[in-house]
Amino acid sequence: MATTLRLLLPALLLSVPGAASAGEFPVQGGYGFDALKPTTTTCHRITAQEAARFTRCEFAPAGYAFGLPSQYHKCDALPRGEVFIYQSAAKCQASLETMQSNGP
Repeated sequence: MATTLRLLLPALLLSVPGAASAGEFPVQGGYGFDALKPTTTTCHRITAQEAARFTRCEFAPAGYAFGLPSQYHKCDALPRGEVFIYQSAAKCQASLETMQSNGP
């Protein structure tokens, strides 16, 4: 019985809607910035309170936000925001600086 469950568990997890993708990291605790506020935003650690304001998040396991290859979450935030979240502060900062250098 235990062997059968061990064999079925990966298949069950893959069939569950919203199951984590390979390499996906949690939004809370990641490092993010609001792309809709390019002149005032900074990279910061995502708290539980901030994560609760996100209305929708999409994970990009091999995305190219701002021309840089990386894994990230893109989350819509209330009242008006688009937060890009990275696993490390360094990747967040590199993406923020690239976004700002390409701005108006």
